[in-house]
Amino acid sequence: MQDKRKIIIVSNRLPITLAEDENGAMTLKHSSGGLVAGLREVHDSSNSTWIGYLGSQQKQRLAPNLKELLAEARLEAVHISKKLYSNYYNGYANGVLWPLFHNFLATMSISDEYWEAYTKVNRIFADHILANVTDGAYVWVHDYQLMLLPQFLKEGNSTLKIAYFHHIPFPSSEIFRAIPGRRDLARGLLGADYIGFHTYDYVRHFLQTVQRLVGIQTKVNEIIYQDRPIKVAAHPLGVDFKTISSLSASLPPVEDSYEKLGDKPVIRFLGIDRLDYTKGLPERLQSFREFLKSFPEYVGKASLLQICVPSRQDINSYNKIRAQVERLVGQINGEFSKPGYTPVQYIFRSQPMEEVVRLYKTSDVCLVTPLRDGLNLVCKEFVAAKEHNDGCLILSEFAGAASEMGEALHVNPYDVKEMAAAMKQALEMPREERLDRMRVLRERLRNNDNIAWAKNFMKSWRMHVEESVFESKRLEGATENQFLGQLAKKKRLFLFLDYDGTLIPIFKRPELAVPSNRVYQLLNQLSQNRGFIPTIITGRPRSFCEQYFNDVQVNIVAEHGAFIRELGSTWWDQPLQMPAEEFEKFRPDILEMLKMYVASVPGSHIEEKETCIVWHYRESEQTFATSQAQVLGESLQQMLAKTSLSVYHGKKTLEIRQTMAHKGFGVEYFLEKEGWDPKQDALITIGDDTTDEDMHRVHVKENFSVHIGKPNAFSKYYLNAPDDLYNFLETLSHVTLKKSEATQAQTDEEKTAPI
Repeated sequence: MQDKRKIIIVSNRLPITLAEDENGAMTLKHSSGGLVAGLREVHDSSNSTWIGYLGSQQKQRLAPNLKELLAEARLEAVHISKKLYSNYYNGYANGVLWPLFHNFLATMSISDEYWEAYTKVNRIFADHILANVTDGAYVWVHDYQLMLLPQFLKEGNSTLKIAYFHHIPFPSSEIFRAIPGRRDLARGLLGADYIGFHTYDYVRHFLQTVQRLVGIQTKVNEIIYQDRPIKVAAHPLGVDFKTISSLSASLPPVEDSYEKLGDKPVIRFLGIDRLDYTKGLPERLQSFREFLKSFPEYVGKASLLQICVPSRQDINSYNKIRAQVERLVGQINGEFSKPGYTPVQYIFRSQPMEEVVRLYKTSDVCLVTPLRDGLNLVCKEFVAAKEHNDGCLILSEFAGAASEMGEALHVNPYDVKEMAAAMKQALEMPREERLDRMRVLRERLRNNDNIAWAKNFMKSWRMHVEESVFESKRLEGATENQFLGQLAKKKRLFLFLDYDGTLIPIFKRPELAVPSNRVYQLLNQLSQNRGFIPTIITGRPRSFCEQYFNDVQVNIVAEHGAFIRELGSTWWDQPLQMPAEEFEKFRPDILEMLKMYVASVPGSHIEEKETCIVWHYRESEQTFATSQAQVLGESLQQMLAKTSLSVYHGKKTLEIRQTMAHKGFGVEYFLEKEGWDPKQDALITIGDDTTDEDMHRVHVKENFSVHIGKPNAFSKYYLNAPDDLYNFLETLSHVTLKKSEATQAQTDEEKTAPI
């Protein structure tokens, strides 16, 4: 993972603490955990600086050489006063955002003072970074404490390449919308170029949130904001599998307790959690009590060791959950204890890593049953420690890790009886099944550890930045001459032209937008140029194309790739072969919903095509119509979630069509059919709206993409309007390609010679 480019890692806390050595001198002690280990690999193997809060300034004053210690480790401390940090961290981050993101709205402690502190600390981080960063640096921001930071950084230095990773759940848009300052938080994240979450559910929730709150267009995993493409992706974090597995192997072997049910407790259930109301600790204890009550044969033979790591003890809600947990432990032990047997052993303190791994190794069943968790690394650490593949994992379906750990026994942590039944199933599962489940889990985690997570994230982030973002140049003067000079060196020129907004201006009603004589003249000029292969690629139905382009010698792609007609042919190919019955099945429901919006949005209307339906709102009041388009799009996406149909936002349109039917498909179809060679042939895609960006992404490095309108993040060049395009196409039609007329004439003669 060696990289010479400057990387700034930013987290709320630095990955170290100040500690005294045996001589009383202050030293840096590395923090533990999967996230820190994964980021440390990035930090150690790249030209990086890690920025964060170090903690008590009083403690820092005891280390006179602190600045040198931090510089040696390439760390920078952000200085924040104690009261400000408390209001920011305990007040807003953990008193408001933490419960919000875990769906515990009733426990939020909202106050203006906390919000002001959160904003101020994010601004302090931004000022520190901007004062020390170089142009073009890569900045990787971590977690919910710094949600405003990406936008502050982008506003301060637009050249920065910014990524953000969210390490806790992201709630549905209905939950997120409950918080004051919601738009500021959403826009804060949109300062990033690449945004990562642990699961696809969180990605979906975030996309729906920005659609509804910010009113911007999104695609499957992409947002266009302030003319920038922002990629949103799922990257589930792994654990330090190698270290945990090696440490487990170095410990003494474990006796098989599944096969030895004696008088003493030999079946070991284990729970290790931070003491937090999101971890479902009362529900877990109630389930264990239900297990002992429903299956009395295990009383005296099964015990639960529950480790609770102290957490945020200065927040009142955490003290309440501790009191509730300790009361339940006392009740269970009072009800089921007998001489030599205590059903629940409760420990309230943190444990060193070696002891944690020993507990993983010696336990039979691990209970990871949070009510809501962004991912949860305990379940992954438990699996990593089972080097002999024996043991069983009971996992909440509301933990992010559940989506990638299907071999665990999944439970609803709110259902006490279901959890109790799962405990019995875990104990009575055949040994071979236990081994098979654990073997598959271990192999998956081995291949997707914390280092793989960091590498994959960095690779995807850089690929997005380097391949998807261009600074569009206006196609005129020297730029145009250079552009045409590059084309002249090619043997063939593949030209793909959008219709509405590109070859003709946008009209209020689609039926008014018919080709002018100048358009016909230009297309004929292009088609007569040897080596030019022009294609009209449009969302219009094939009936429109037959009516207006039958006599023009060009390829035609209609309805965004659903229908294709090659030059000289009268037959339409339908390469995607969308099941007609699926579209027809949903057509009545789609139309019913669209008609409701036509009634409520004056000036809007519906256009039906063979394979798609379009809602137009160009003649409507735009502020209201645009907001309604976002709501309509979200509702349709939910309706069509499990179909091959998708919803696409265009230029004052909303279109429902097959997911695979897009203009990029049409471009790829002809390039492959004609044997396009990037070393010898040129590719030009020209369009004006978001549906044309799919064309620009095809062979993005070689594509001479042109946008009609203002500069576009997906195109290398731009022209202001169709009139500018006409002038350019007239010039382009006179370009002589590399293949000479003499060579071409010889080739034509060979083709017509008798065999």
